[in-house]
Amino acid sequence: MKKTEQPIGKVGTYAYQTEVYSLDFRGRLTIPTLGDYLLHAATCHAAERGYGYEDMEARNTAWVLSRLAIEISDEIRLSEPIRIMTWVERVERIFTYRCFEITTPAGETLGYARSVWAAIDKTTRRPVSLVETGLSDYLTLRPCPVSLSGKPAAAEQSPDAEAMSYTVKYSDLDINGHLNSIKYMEAMLDLFDIETYRTRSIARFEIAFLAEGRYGMRLDLYRRSLGDTRYATAICHEGKAVCRAEVEFR
Repeated sequence: MKKTEQPIGKVGTYAYQTEVYSLDFRGRLTIPTLGDYLLHAATCHAAERGYGYEDMEARNTAWVLSRLAIEISDEIRLSEPIRIMTWVERVERIFTYRCFEITTPAGETLGYARSVWAAIDKTTRRPVSLVETGLSDYLTLRPCPVSLSGKPAAAEQSPDAEAMSYTVKYSDLDINGHLNSIKYMEAMLDLFDIETYRTRSIARFEIAFLAEGRYGMRLDLYRRSLGDTRYATAICHEGKAVCRAEVEFR
């Protein structure tokens, strides 16, 4: 992978202004829209340091999001101008860990997120080694108080109701030709009725991507209660989970 020729900081900071048409019926920023901002910040940070889409494409590789956990402490001010800081926390042989802090323009923290990414060969769809990529040059121990669970609960086992079905369409696909990460999030959060969102807000959302969704796939969506405020969700294809998530409300 190509590295930038000039030294650059380890932490990237990016500003976002949410337009009214991106807010939900309460005038709040949705978790999928925030997720979109996080992925955009990650893309910009990687590109500025020589690990962006064009750099990966030159090696016939692509970044794939494996895990993402978001914790929100102040949902109301997320709909105002925000800043997202992102940095690389750890690099392993196959996975790299990226963190985020969401703040007001004045620096007040509104939330944090932690993510796990893999680089895959676009032909074989298999992971490639990250050991000698130079990513470790950008590691920093900046605090990120968000943990990733060992494994989200399997909602498809003992779900609260019958599965909802969904077929992957053209508008669901990303540049790599598989189901867009944000579309997974939208589909899972649509498993909750509008009254839930009238009376509650999301404190934590964690998602694990297990397989690629492709055009024309028929998917089954499940929800399972884990307590008064916690739920597991799953998206399955032919009985196997392609994605699982856990949602915690306040």
